[in-house]
Amino acid sequence: MVHTNIKQSEMPIDNLAEFKQLFNAHKKHVFAMALSILRDFEMAEDVLQEVYIKLFQHMKHQRISNVKAWLLTVSRNTALDLYRKKKREITGFDGDYFERLQSISEDPIDKMVLSKYLELLNQEERQIVILKDISGMKHREIAKITEMPLGTVLWKYNVAMKKLRKGIE
Repeated sequence: MVHTNIKQSEMPIDNLAEFKQLFNAHKKHVFAMALSILRDFEMAEDVLQEVYIKLFQHMKHQRISNVKAWLLTVSRNTALDLYRKKKREITGFDGDYFERLQSISEDPIDKMVLSKYLELLNQEERQIVILKDISGMKHREIAKITEMPLGTVLWKYNVAMKKLRKGIE
């Protein structure tokens, strides 16, 4: 006898498989977006969970044409909302923060690059660089998600890259 929980029975099996596939494909990007705003590991995990709950609920009613853009936009907005609510509680990185980054990537180079991004750049620059270099988005997509003019995104990306080059040297 097969037991299914209530949540599984609400969604057809093919949609549940699709949901799992979307989670595995985009969780790193959603988490990185939240982390770039919040700079707090646990809060970024909370945002990750909330974003995928929203996706699960949204998928029951309609299709999303560009899931990655939708997830990153929802992640950004959810993280910004949480940041505004908990501004006084956010303290930054604790001592074992970078050790816990293994849930994002097992590759030590990924950890090192991400830590450099977070340390050297301001919030907007971090978002743009993460969306461009980690998520592989185009500048136009980033401009739409961050609600900035394309020229501003290009300028901020170039400034951020100069900071990174200078910081790495």
